[in-house]
Amino acid sequence: MMLLSLLTAALLSQAPAGEAPPPRRYALLIGANRGLASDEPLRFADADARRMFTLFRDAGGLHPEDAQVVLGADANRVKAALGTLRERMARDATPGDQLLVYVSSHADGEALHLSGTRLPVKDLVAFMEASPVSVAVMFIDSCRSGAATRIKGLEPVEERLVQWSAPAIKGRVIVTSSSADEASQEADDLQGSFFTHHLLAGLRGAGDLNRDGRVTLQESYAYAYGRTVESTLLTRAGTQHPNFHFDLKGQGELVLTEPVLAPSRLLITVPEPGEWVVASEQDGVVMGVFSKGSGPVMLALPPGSYRLRSRRDASWLELRVAVPEKGHVLVDEPLLRKGALVVMKEKGSSGWRGAVHLGGSFATRTASHFGPGMGGQLQALFNVPLRPGLLDVAWGTAAGRASTSVMSRGLRQTEWSLRLGTGRRFHGRWGALVLGPELGALFVLQDESGASRSGTAPYGGVSASVWIGVERMSLVVTGSVGGAVMPLPQGAELTPLASAGVGLGWNF
Repeated sequence: MMLLSLLTAALLSQAPAGEAPPPRRYALLIGANRGLASDEPLRFADADARRMFTLFRDAGGLHPEDAQVVLGADANRVKAALGTLRERMARDATPGDQLLVYVSSHADGEALHLSGTRLPVKDLVAFMEASPVSVAVMFIDSCRSGAATRIKGLEPVEERLVQWSAPAIKGRVIVTSSSADEASQEADDLQGSFFTHHLLAGLRGAGDLNRDGRVTLQESYAYAYGRTVESTLLTRAGTQHPNFHFDLKGQGELVLTEPVLAPSRLLITVPEPGEWVVASEQDGVVMGVFSKGSGPVMLALPPGSYRLRSRRDASWLELRVAVPEKGHVLVDEPLLRKGALVVMKEKGSSGWRGAVHLGGSFATRTASHFGPGMGGQLQALFNVPLRPGLLDVAWGTAAGRASTSVMSRGLRQTEWSLRLGTGRRFHGRWGALVLGPELGALFVLQDESGASRSGTAPYGGVSASVWIGVERMSLVVTGSVGGAVMPLPQGAELTPLASAGVGLGWNF
């Protein structure tokens, strides 16, 4: 406990000596799951606004009496909250104070959709601009919220990292969860929106890039931007790019949170740098992903049980901890469980290069007076991700079969086929299914009493093969249906064909 107290004191002592007390912070936080009748209800907008209030109360110096939290309300209730907060700031605010506005709701390019009503975004902007404070910051987590930054006097910052040669502390800032033509998205596994989840994680301490115990506006935006882009890269709605616009003047850094001031905290003192993941044990939600340097890291977390993991070059570290309602929990090297990384065969096309199959083959007759053909086949498959999820495997099949005429035992027919195909490989617990179209050619040789004649026929069809087994060897069952254009003395004829086979396969 003495070591913990010393480390906490060290983090607190990083503030410059003689620094003025932090400014008073006012806040308006809006969450509305229900939008207009045409909007599909959101699930976590109210919860996101509540979490944002709790974090700024615990680690951002926000007093509950200086905040207006409006959940599930319509435009009239939000306007009433604006009036209440406006009166309070007019009475108590000083020029050095700050204002935080947070919104999570449905929206279009011009207005928020709040419980069946519309609130023009320009009303919030006007409220922010007229507030008697030095700095006002507004976070808007809504679809097409980037349109809100089209305001006279605000300059865009396109890069992920916000950098100023002389950081400013007077002015107005608007941060939006998406660009003007993008959708903002929620995730069930995060139990919140992508943007707000990552913004909260950054403000808790995961975004503290220089590890000074304080999270600035620049740091929180850089963290939220990077993680939001990564999380939405493969979503159906498309990649989501947060936007940052500002009109700032003066000197200093705009500190949003100080995790060391929160009542419940997690302190990581492991000396070795590395990547860390902190997840809730109750619901599995990831609270933060961050790179830790050589110094200690403090995270402001709600009370509860958490699982921590960190990866090293050839090992991993893990620990389960309980964060108390008041106080710290220490994570130090001796407490961590260590294990070696396991080399595992990857599932899916990224880890599977191909396979070879050899086995027996059976095919329907190619001419009316011949019986079924029997023989063998060789098939080779290769991982070829032409269009992942649609065309990710290609194969070639060579088969040879012989059949006897039902009219004359002296007449024999030998068929050689060569087929090329491409399709998709579906993975299952016990093996894989390969399915797709194929094209090829059929070479026919007939022999009777030493006299022979031959012909060639183009072939097209659909092939399927089932590979049963997850190790190197597999039991393989194949099948195909299609047709060949068989030559006749007077023209040609389309002959339906089907074949099946069984044998062994080798995966590589």
